[in-house]
Amino acid sequence: MRPKILYPLFGPLTSIKGIGPKNASLLEYLCGNYIVNLLTHSPASYIDRRNNPKIKDLKEDSIVTLTITVESHAPSFNKRMPYRINCSDETGIISVVYFNARAIYIKKLFPINSKKVISGKVEAYNDIYQMAHPKYVVNLNELENIKQIECVYPLTAGITSRILRKSIDSALTTCVDLPEWIPEDIINKNGWLSWKKSLINLHKPKEIYTNIIDNKYLNRLAFDELFSHQLKLRLVRNKLTLIKGNSLKPTNKLINVLESNLDFKLTIDQIKSINEISQNLSSENKMLRLLQGDVGSGKTIVAIFALLQVVENNKRGILMAPTELLAQQHYETIKKFLKDLKISISLITGSVKNNRDYKADIIIGTHALFQEDASFTDVGLLIIDEQHKFGVHQRILLNEKAGNECDTLLMTATPIPRTLELAAYGDMDISKLVSMPLNRKAIITKSMSNDKISDLKTALLKKIKNNEKIYWVCPLVEESETSSIQSVTARLKDLQSFYGNEVVSMIHGKMKNDEKNQIMANFKMGNTRILIATSVIEVGIDDPDATVIIIENSERFGLSQLHQLRGRVGRGTKESSCILLFQKPLTDTAKKRIKIMKETNDGFKIAEEDLIIRGSGETLGTRQSGLPDFRLCDLSIHQSILEMARNLSIETIKTDPTLKTSNGKAQRTLLHLFNNEVAIDYIKSG
Repeated sequence: MRPKILYPLFGPLTSIKGIGPKNASLLEYLCGNYIVNLLTHSPASYIDRRNNPKIKDLKEDSIVTLTITVESHAPSFNKRMPYRINCSDETGIISVVYFNARAIYIKKLFPINSKKVISGKVEAYNDIYQMAHPKYVVNLNELENIKQIECVYPLTAGITSRILRKSIDSALTTCVDLPEWIPEDIINKNGWLSWKKSLINLHKPKEIYTNIIDNKYLNRLAFDELFSHQLKLRLVRNKLTLIKGNSLKPTNKLINVLESNLDFKLTIDQIKSINEISQNLSSENKMLRLLQGDVGSGKTIVAIFALLQVVENNKRGILMAPTELLAQQHYETIKKFLKDLKISISLITGSVKNNRDYKADIIIGTHALFQEDASFTDVGLLIIDEQHKFGVHQRILLNEKAGNECDTLLMTATPIPRTLELAAYGDMDISKLVSMPLNRKAIITKSMSNDKISDLKTALLKKIKNNEKIYWVCPLVEESETSSIQSVTARLKDLQSFYGNEVVSMIHGKMKNDEKNQIMANFKMGNTRILIATSVIEVGIDDPDATVIIIENSERFGLSQLHQLRGRVGRGTKESSCILLFQKPLTDTAKKRIKIMKETNDGFKIAEEDLIIRGSGETLGTRQSGLPDFRLCDLSIHQSILEMARNLSIETIKTDPTLKTSNGKAQRTLLHLFNNEVAIDYIKSG
């Protein structure tokens, strides 16, 4: 139950003076349902109106506050021409400009010979400075009406800056003094104020920080948000360590057969990860581990070793994939590796209606496995592949359905920057596959403008004659009237007319699974040589004969997605290449992405660069939707704050695991404040 002290902060937006039902609905869409959501809607930037120069010292495109004398009016007799008010100070002249102005209103606002204070952006026009539509026009005795430092907030349609600022100002009156949850030494070391005072200073600043990281008020609030999240993860982790696992020690009866049948050497990282997972499975404590591996690093074989250790102990292993296509691929791969072993393997997906074996030694399927009436017994290990879309709550739910004592291994082919790793997976142990298999050759990445497509099509003829296969990726399924982006359907017609209908096929997410499976089967068998696709091939397509991938309108993709797509080739022994097609002109950001892609194949380095370029807001929202949706912190900036929050959460659980001390009780309030109160359920005594 939420503490009473927080009740004012969790009141509806309509309880704030000046917010009616219409604006409340728009504000809810923008930031959330409660007053606290409005209070934690952080400014994106600030406007500084403290610059009070003389006219002679003005600089173009600067925001200034000027004291001027009104000299004369120059009304416009042409609607396309502006209304001008000629003004001056002792050093020079400036024009105040209004378009589509009402003369009566302007004359009343700017009486001749009156002194006014105006604030706005200065521009140069015909060698004379002018200020168009000043933000503020006040008398000398009304200077307090001009905000010296003005917050600029992210907006949504229907909400103006003025309405939002007024709403936040009203919301600030509901702020309450909350008990301090941060130890005094950390407060003093960083020069932080209380939560309430930091929030007030965030929205009503008295100074501007050039670098966001220097803003001590935002840093304090970002720390609160991160500490709340890290504390939740630690409490969940603490609970899981108390749950007894199955203690599945390897007998090596099956594992030795697999090892002897391998026609390749495991990498150092694969061996290390296999051993880490094996130790977890052998332990009496429950395993919760994340296996990170770059595209093509060999996660599947690591998973197979884990599954065999489970089967050796007469337990069942379940591997869950996000798509039927990937589930089918895992099924075929695992069957191939385990063909000499007498164990049962079952594929259960939405399209597989018959012969479902829920008692097989190894069960492979989609998340629909846990949405059906089937019950699984003796599950020793649950492997969730590509499930970075699942947050901590979903992971717990899936695990509970498989059985609380069951070990859990998550796998992702999306290399995660350390900062995001700590933020999202603080409740887990982590293994990484960084090194690539010995026979893998680096993919050569080139860029090419769209006007060179004709030359590219000609160059690909040699690849087709050599029986190599090609992926051609387009962003859209159908041509859009409002976009010049090439669609897969348009590109299909283009390439079929050049190469022939029998050479080129198409696949996209709107197709039925049976149709997609058939198209992929034809491509793998070599019946077609060019596969035009949307980013549906980003996950789950594995063909060692595919040596070229062309990504059209590559400037529209994020770095991590480009890297994922590139990883669809280079899976065999032949030299492979990635062609990044782009539409001129390129933005600076697009240029950076293409440059990085050409410089490195290291997914972990690319992930770090992606975080720097895009910032955590976009990265969290699009690439890793299961990562926490932070409101105050930016993980691309607040790495050091995250480390502090993590360290304090670890220390807190060591010294006060049930949050019983005075600090602990305040920390319970913090968990409720950021909607992490679910963690309190994991405190045995509380």
